[in-house]
Amino acid sequence: MHRSRAISRRSCGRNISGCMLAILLAVNSLPAFALEEEPSAQNEEPSAEEAKSPIGEVRGVVSSGLGEWGLSQRFPDSALWLDMEDGSRTLALFWPETEAPARGALIILADEGENAASGLAGALARELATRKLAVLSLGLEAPPASLEQVLERPGSAPGTEATEPGRKAASPATIDVMAPETPVEMEAVYRSRIRNELSAAETLLEQRGYQLAGVVGIGRGSNHVVPFVAGLKTPAALIWVEPAFYPRDSDRLAEALESASVSRILELSSSEDRVRRKARLQRAGVEAFSLQPVAPGSASLPPDGKALASRISAWLKPDAR
Repeated sequence: MHRSRAISRRSCGRNISGCMLAILLAVNSLPAFALEEEPSAQNEEPSAEEAKSPIGEVRGVVSSGLGEWGLSQRFPDSALWLDMEDGSRTLALFWPETEAPARGALIILADEGENAASGLAGALARELATRKLAVLSLGLEAPPASLEQVLERPGSAPGTEATEPGRKAASPATIDVMAPETPVEMEAVYRSRIRNELSAAETLLEQRGYQLAGVVGIGRGSNHVVPFVAGLKTPAALIWVEPAFYPRDSDRLAEALESASVSRILELSSSEDRVRRKARLQRAGVEAFSLQPVAPGSASLPPDGKALASRISAWLKPDAR
């Protein structure tokens, strides 16, 4: 820079016009340099995603890896953001009954890793809506790999029955998710969030004037609908479609349902465990359990949503008890 100034002064001494030209070139280059170094926030162009995103709908949404934002764009008439207790929001798809009056409302919890429209959840929701049922479908985020290993352990996982010495048990709602977590805390946070999503779905249906007729759990979703329905003040039906229970959930299933106010239970399954599960529940005094076998693998195919919806709809009728 010092050398450039010296050359400019020598040039001006020899040729005034050359000096003026150098000054004009330097002045003209300053705005471009300033824009590159200090971009104005007012002049920044929004990204394509931000440009088409309504303000206020992205705030508080937890990225679940289920493609919720893209899903809301695909189904703008059905997408609803449910407010969570922690201030975040999660996406649900609402399918109103196609023929009034509605026979009631159902909540569908998708299989692990599926969103509210993918897999069987979306196909089943749309088909049930044509049978005078309002349906709210929810996705189910898969647990982290480290947590999945804990959930898959047979029997009681280490540390699940008691906390560490000198450490008080924490409520799932008060756990700091940013702090280092034990497997017990990770599981509590994961299950608590899903339970809160189901509660938010129930609240929304109630606000819209619907009575909750039942809750459907698909695959791994069956683990989470059991404690939710068992804790409802008003009895509702419990429906499992190809349930895939975690070992500890399976062991405690009868205990969870024994004193619960579940009106009826329906299992649509091809699993070899279905008969043993029915026997255990009957021995525990769990009444009104219906088991309907399905062809292996059929429940995982969206086209079979129509057949399964027909069976669920028929079973929900009062005279089908």
